[in-house]
Amino acid sequence: MPDFDIIVIGAGAFGSSTAYHLSKTGKKVLVLDRFHPPHDKGSSHGQTRVIREAYFENPIYVPLLQRAYQLWTNIEIASGKELLIKTGGLMLGKRDSHVVTGTLESARINNLTCELLTSTEIKNKFPAFHPAKETYGVYEKNAGILFPERCIDAYLSLAQGETTTFRFEEVVSEIKHDSTEIKVVTDKATYTSHKLIISTGAWIKELIADLTIPLQVSRQVLFWFKLNTEHVSNFSIPSFPIYIWNTDTNEHFYGFPDLGNGFKIALHDKGENADPNKLNREVTNDEINTMKSLIKLYFNADSTYINSSVCMYTNTPDDDFIIDYHPSNSNIIIASPCSGHGFKFSSVIGEIISDMATGKPLEFDLSPFRLSRFK
Repeated sequence: MPDFDIIVIGAGAFGSSTAYHLSKTGKKVLVLDRFHPPHDKGSSHGQTRVIREAYFENPIYVPLLQRAYQLWTNIEIASGKELLIKTGGLMLGKRDSHVVTGTLESARINNLTCELLTSTEIKNKFPAFHPAKETYGVYEKNAGILFPERCIDAYLSLAQGETTTFRFEEVVSEIKHDSTEIKVVTDKATYTSHKLIISTGAWIKELIADLTIPLQVSRQVLFWFKLNTEHVSNFSIPSFPIYIWNTDTNEHFYGFPDLGNGFKIALHDKGENADPNKLNREVTNDEINTMKSLIKLYFNADSTYINSSVCMYTNTPDDDFIIDYHPSNSNIIIASPCSGHGFKFSSVIGEIISDMATGKPLEFDLSPFRLSRFK
């Protein structure tokens, strides 16, 4: 008999949530990670992550988000930890920008309440912002902040039990499989299971190289600044929402209210190509000055650099997720990458992956996330 019913490789956003949901099924589960999660080596760190409901990227994500919100509430209750704060969210750009039109369309299709604001109304409602005259904003009150390290820690803590085994600081080197058994070889041991879940983020290309999926890993930098202004309270909750800004040059940056440790801001556009095993974690003065210029241009404040952190996006060509069975073995589930916008979904994706692994009926249409679309 195999050592385990199910092995989960990768205990970041999707993997930790999956481990928690599987822990409630009675299955014997092994969770592997090359580091000790939560950690700052991958894609699920940096203190805060955005959650929002009126999804400008594609309305198909909204039902997933609505279930995700429910599950975040459940895990908060179960863990006794504050994992989500609703701050409201502001999507900014010209009236015909895809951020503005996409948010409005997503709200219309899914019957969500959003408010379209002119630049003057933005300034009156959120005095920290300094939009140009042609800028519009779409405000949704349900948006907010997730705390990724805290979320992952909550999931893994609640997953602990007699049926769940953790093996951290252990690197997977090979996966062998046939119709009856899966063998996972690491730098420390070999394990067997009936089923396997691969949720390794930027390292997924190493484990499914035979599928030749066109994935791109990009380096992304997160920044924290001290704001030099007499009106610091304008940049704090409840006066300041999370936001995503689509600029005139079709670039995107996003940020958060100051929670007491600095004003966090980052570019959302894909950064330079990166190797997760050789990631450049040094942040240059040019990168810092670019963000200082953004703050000065788009907000009513000057700024002083505090610190930064480097993470990774793992991107598909269409920026949608991969959630599917391995094409040659339905006992292997691939749940990655997130294309830079997946953390907010991890509560529901973990539930879905658990259902896939245990043969439960699925409540969501996963066809947009199938591997076959790349053919």
